[in-house]
Amino acid sequence: MLKKGLRWGTALLVGLTGSLTISSRAMDTSSTPPLIPREVLFGNPEIAGVELSPDGTRIAYLAPYRGVLNLWVRDLDGREQPRLLTRKTDRPQQSAGWTPDGRFLISSRDAQGDENTVLVRIDPSTGDTVDLTPPSGVLAIVSASDRDVPGELVVGLNDRDPRYHDLYVLDIASGERELLYQVDDGRPVQVDRLNGEWHPYLRTEALANGGQAYELRLPGEKQWRPFLKFDFEDARLSGLAGFTRDGQWLYGQLSTGEDKPRLVRWSRQELESCTTDCRFEVVHRATSGSLGIGMSAIETGVPTVLVETDLRSERFILDPSLRSDYDALERLAGSNEFSVVDRDRKDRLWLVLVASDRQGEQIWLWDRDRRQHQLLFSVQPKLDDYALASMESLDLKARDGRRLPAYLTRTPLANDGPQPLVLVVHGGPQARDYWGLNRTHQWLANRGYHVMSVNYRGSTGFGKEHLLAGEGEWYARMQDDLVDAVRWAVDQGIADPDKVVIKGASYGGYAALAGLTRDPSLFAAAVSEVGPSNLRTLLEAIPPYWAAVRINFERMIGVGSVDLDAISPINHVDQIQRPLLLGHGANDPRVSLQESESIAAAMTSRKLPIDFVVFPDEGHGWANPRNALAWAALEEHFLQQHIGGRVEPFGDVLKQSSMDWRLRSLPTP
Repeated sequence: MLKKGLRWGTALLVGLTGSLTISSRAMDTSSTPPLIPREVLFGNPEIAGVELSPDGTRIAYLAPYRGVLNLWVRDLDGREQPRLLTRKTDRPQQSAGWTPDGRFLISSRDAQGDENTVLVRIDPSTGDTVDLTPPSGVLAIVSASDRDVPGELVVGLNDRDPRYHDLYVLDIASGERELLYQVDDGRPVQVDRLNGEWHPYLRTEALANGGQAYELRLPGEKQWRPFLKFDFEDARLSGLAGFTRDGQWLYGQLSTGEDKPRLVRWSRQELESCTTDCRFEVVHRATSGSLGIGMSAIETGVPTVLVETDLRSERFILDPSLRSDYDALERLAGSNEFSVVDRDRKDRLWLVLVASDRQGEQIWLWDRDRRQHQLLFSVQPKLDDYALASMESLDLKARDGRRLPAYLTRTPLANDGPQPLVLVVHGGPQARDYWGLNRTHQWLANRGYHVMSVNYRGSTGFGKEHLLAGEGEWYARMQDDLVDAVRWAVDQGIADPDKVVIKGASYGGYAALAGLTRDPSLFAAAVSEVGPSNLRTLLEAIPPYWAAVRINFERMIGVGSVDLDAISPINHVDQIQRPLLLGHGANDPRVSLQESESIAAAMTSRKLPIDFVVFPDEGHGWANPRNALAWAALEEHFLQQHIGGRVEPFGDVLKQSSMDWRLRSLPTP
């Protein structure tokens, strides 16, 4: 069903979790593991986006129909055949959530990656669809839903002013909407269901120094009043999650005065009489840099399970009544990881995702009353036919002593001695890499490369100090961290110093370009997907609806204190010595196509080796699996050409995509 969750911040240049990579060298194939087909790793899953209906009788999910992911619904008892609800033929259908009464499914779509999202109502019985928000040029977001009013949603629309999202109460059945709150001052507003009505209760202002100020307005109050203020150092790790269902407690996360976050709560009684000095209770003080709510009580909304994540995750159960359920799920998962991803309204049935670094995801149904579990699906069962490589957790050190949490997957094809290494850089940059099943790592390892991912300074999830150490360090110490990790791998005899490739998407694509221009002799090649090359033009082109978070973004880059030209790879093309594979979506609203076109033109004028691919129907990454597979094939052959490795033949994968291969140095397939 549609849920209200914690959001402590959003990475601006988000790297794609399905972003691709590659691996290995020529070798005796008679004694090596079989090649895992690209289709198995990056093609359509057999099932995805599973959502349990509120009454626990049905599930909605995505599964292929004529080669494209579409929306299906089926009864859990299996007495009837699954019903196909959508018939997309080009771009995959987006996943859908149930309305709290189970009457409708709510999904979304955009125009070929432009991120102007349209909310769509789908009838789970007939498949009839209705657009609930403007069909083009407007980014619609769901701000709130509540089971007490299952026929309503609070949605944000930036149709009046592209910078700001006004809030509307939307009648799901009729499509009619009524203005709830108009944002005239650029200060976003959060809304909750309080005292039986939709109530805008929190207003946020971005401060000139990169901090944030919060104003509160409780039911019955006409004026906003000061509540919380965070300086730049605390703004990214502090925020409000919302009220409990009875409106008596407001939960949030604070990092003020400490490196690690705390889950706190304010009583309604306290909030009615205080302003900027509101006293709070500490519910949980984290010892890791990342803290999240894993589960809340359905009837009350009170957090019951917390999750801390450093290199690995640890669960904290606040409600003792859940202990027996989690003990049973731990026995089910064994050495694997698990998480509860959905529940029915009565909290009797749980959907549980089980996976690890070496096993494909499985979706189980846990019946709390019967104490029984049932395997519903394997997400990609063909992956289970292959032996996967383990992912190692590493605690490395940067040259200045800073901790560098990292992950390494070694190829099972390696002989003794150093091997080719692919360094995969996450996007964001205010994001992070995680331990677990990583298809990119498995793909690279299967092709014969070691692969490493590093949570360089500026990454989230490892404390305030680690995050803030990235301020103004694009092209500088953030890049040093990547170099230091590579040098560690070389010193340890893991990586062949002549066969190291850097690749990434979004900020990771920028880091790949920086690797070629800043450290031209270290990397044998680079792969950049939707990566910015010029920070001045990047900042000029960011979407208007980022207005509320732009100050924070600019400060992390170092605007005003750092020479943007000096940290833009486009201005250092003369330093490039090694080949580049470059990919971009023509409709990218975050990093415009110009970013790749300009560096491609500069490299061409200097007769530097480059392959440049544009997907005319994509945005900030590849949503269509056909395009993702084509890009993977190009990466695979690019890496083989420059550092060796196993490859799967192209076949007709390029022809099935929309790819425009504008510049090429690779042999024509």
